Amino acid sequence: MTEFVIRSITDKPITVIENGNEMLAELKRQGNNLNQAVRNSYNGLATEEEIRSCIAELKKLYRRITIAIGGG
Repeated sequence: MTEFVIRSITDKPITVIENGNEMLAELKRQGNNLNQAVRNSYNGLATEEEIRSCIAELKKLYRRITIAIGGG
């Protein structure tokens, strides 16, 4: 909220993302999955493939977010 007010006052563009709440929820889920996989790797439970899969999902999501905010 603070950033919104600052941008409003300084005439900086404000980006509204449709389905932003869904993307944020998915970002949190994927971040939790990665954290759990890394934690499990310390205990010898997770595989490198599991961690790579989590990273791949995060990359896909970051691409969607970049497109949603008008990036390339």
